[in-house]
Amino acid sequence: MMGLILGFLAGALSHLSGNTISVNGMELSGWFGVWSLTAALGIGGFLFGLVWALVLRALGEAAKR
Repeated sequence: MMGLILGFLAGALSHLSGNTISVNGMELSGWFGVWSLTAALGIGGFLFGLVWALVLRALGEAAKR
C-alpha cells in the first residue's frame, strides 16, 4: 500500500512541476507517467513484502523445531 501512495505522490508532484518521468530512456509524460510510476512502485512494494513474509514464515517454522 505504501508503494502505491509513494508512487502516486512522486508521480503527481513530478507532473505538476512540469517534469517528465524517464524509464529506461523512454519519457512518460502526463498522467500516464504518474499511473505508470504508481503501478511500478506498487508492484515492487508488493513483491518486497511477499519475499519478507516468506522469509519470516520460514524463520518461524525453523524456530518451532
